[in-house]
Order: sequence, then structure tokens, then C-alpha cells
Amino acid sequence: MAHVVFHDKVGGSETLSATPGRPLTEVLTAYGIPVNAVLTTQNGKIVPEETTTVGADDVIEIRQVRHYDLDVTRKPQRTVYGTPDPVYVKTVMFDVNGQLEHRSEQFDREGFVRYVEETFVQSILSHSVLRPGESVVIGLSGGRDSVAFVKLLERVGDRLPKVPMTSVTITGLPDWDEPATFEAARASAAGLGIDQVIVTAQDIERVFKMRRPFVEAMNSVVSGEHRHYNMVVGHHVLRRMLENYAQEHGASTVAFGFNGDDLVASMVTWITSGYRMGGIPVREFGGLRYIFPLYRITKKELMLYLELVAPELNRQGTPGRFTTGPQDRSIAYALADHLYGLWPGIDYYLFESFANMQRYMFPFVEQKCRMCEGVYILQEGVQNPPDLCDVCEFFGKMGFS
Repeated sequence: MAHVVFHDKVGGSETLSATPGRPLTEVLTAYGIPVNAVLTTQNGKIVPEETTTVGADDVIEIRQVRHYDLDVTRKPQRTVYGTPDPVYVKTVMFDVNGQLEHRSEQFDREGFVRYVEETFVQSILSHSVLRPGESVVIGLSGGRDSVAFVKLLERVGDRLPKVPMTSVTITGLPDWDEPATFEAARASAAGLGIDQVIVTAQDIERVFKMRRPFVEAMNSVVSGEHRHYNMVVGHHVLRRMLENYAQEHGASTVAFGFNGDDLVASMVTWITSGYRMGGIPVREFGGLRYIFPLYRITKKELMLYLELVAPELNRQGTPGRFTTGPQDRSIAYALADHLYGLWPGIDYYLFESFANMQRYMFPFVEQKCRMCEGVYILQEGVQNPPDLCDVCEFFGKMGFS
């Protein structure tokens, strides 16, 4: 019978259940023990965890190498506030004078809906995300995030500043035109009672001065060696078309439906790349305000919210190749999801710390693209062509514009 023991750095030992034939890395993962935190011996011989499989009669000893209490993540102190028939549990880690505690509140259906709506309202009010009288353009793709944003406005808008709103749905690619997703956009705009403006591929080709049809150009991108630009190009086009509509119609604010884990994943990319990034939940440049009203609500919470209050708006089609990003995007999202698990409520800490950092960073240097006329931030250490954004430079090199 295998004998697997973990020795921590605070004087404890724990026997880990491990069946013969199981990779040791799976055992460590199941017990919340990072491979980087330990050295392992198998029958007295030092072995790498990644190549070790538990044998029937093995004696495996796993020793933590750094002096800290790993149980702060493995077995955190926890207080749970219960309710009958919960559908969701919200956990936040509190740090009180260096002592950590996970506080978890269980929500039934009605309680969860109240929680999401109250979080939405207070998040907007506490940071003046919406300002009275300012005209707002909402990016309404029909995906769950933007649809949930509009549904929240419909249900609790009477508690928020009064602002004129127009929704803009951008079409031109098969993923963006997917029927169920487009119908969700139409229905949510109708429910809120706001106009829905449709931006077409021809509009995109006009703004980006393209010589080839947009869908043809994007098919070339996703099927070739530059497929990793797919999401970069797509997101820039979406943003620029929203800006273009706002500028042509005198709107001062553009609202995006990015959720909390979208923004945490963006921060993972930001901190690992060193590229400049504007503030959260509000950033201003190029004469416009960009707002992220869902910054305190996760994707999981938004999907569950829609399922409870408007399930008919939660039936979008499967994402296609034009909305599937490269692997470096996936690892940013995976890290964000793991961070939420290891440090519940980390978004509260990250966004506040990022706001502090904005105060001592060098001021942004803005540049206007001579092709699409979008405003972008110059990045230190990156050689941008004069007056040309990354996407328009790429379009030019590829012969698209």
C-alpha cells in the first residue's frame, strides 16, 4: 500500500490519499499543494514531481521548501452565512491585521438576484460611472455580458443617474451575426426601450479605408500564420466603431460589458507585458469616457443572473473562430479564474490598488491614427509607425487597406 506524506513548514504532517498508478502532480493538485512549493523523495530518492507516478508499495515524502503557512489557501479559516436551497455562494477573503478569513454568504434565487442588482447599483454610484445627462453609447453584441448589462439597467435603472442611451450592435462577421446572439441583443434593447443601431461590414470598411471586404480579410487572418491577431483586430474594430458612432452623434461616453474576470484577466496581461492600460472602472482619453459598469460582477454571476431573471436571453450560440483567441489569452483567463479561487474577492483589492497606481504613473501620451482616426496610447519601448495604430499598420502590411 502506498504511503504519501506531506510535511509542511509549520511543523505539521499529513497523509495524502493516493491510489497506485496516479501521477503525483494530480495528487498535489487535489490537495492544493503547488509543485513549486515542494521537494519530493520516492523510496528515499529525490524525484521530480512531474515524472513521478505513485507505486503500490511506495513511500513518498513531500516536503515544503519555503517557510510559510500553505494552509491559508488549502484550509482557510471560514465563516459561512447559510440559507435553505442556495443557488450561489459568494466568498470574499478579509484581511484584518494580517489574519485572513473567508466569509461566505449563501444566496437563494431571490437573494442572489438582489445581490447582483445591489452590487451593480452601488458599483456605479460609488465611482460615478454614469454621470447625469451624459449621452451613453452601449456596445450591445448580444453576448451574455452586454445583454445582462442592459437587463440590469431595465430592472434597476430608476436607482441610477438618468442618461440618454443608444445601443450599437456591430455586425459583419459570422460570429457577430449569429442569429440567437443577434436576437438577444434586439430583445434586450427593446426591453429597456432604447434604440438599437446596427453597424455593418460596409461601415467598418469605410472607417478603416479597406480595399478588401472585411469578412474576406478576417478569413485570411484566422486561416493563416497571423491568426493570433484575430482577437486584437476584432476588439479594436469593435471599439473603434463604437467610438465612431459616439463621435458622429455627440455622445461623450462609451459603455462596455466587460465583467470582473475580463478585467482581472486584462490586468494579468498588463502586469506580464508591461503595456499601458487605462483606469478601471472609468478611463478617459481621446475626448471620450470609457466605462465598465460590470466590473464588480463575474461572468459566472452574470450567466446565473440571466438564467434566473431572463432565461430567454441566455441562449446564445456557440462561439466561432472569429471570437476564439490565442492560447496566451486563455492562460490569462485561466489565471484569473484560479486567482478568484485562491483569493476570493481579489478583484476588490486589484482594482483599488490599480487606481492608486494610476496616480503616480507617467501621464499617457495619446496618438491619433491617420487611417481609422482612433486614439491610442503610445507604449514605452514599442516602435509604433508615426500616426498609425497597430491594427491599421497590420491591415496595411496584409494589403487589406
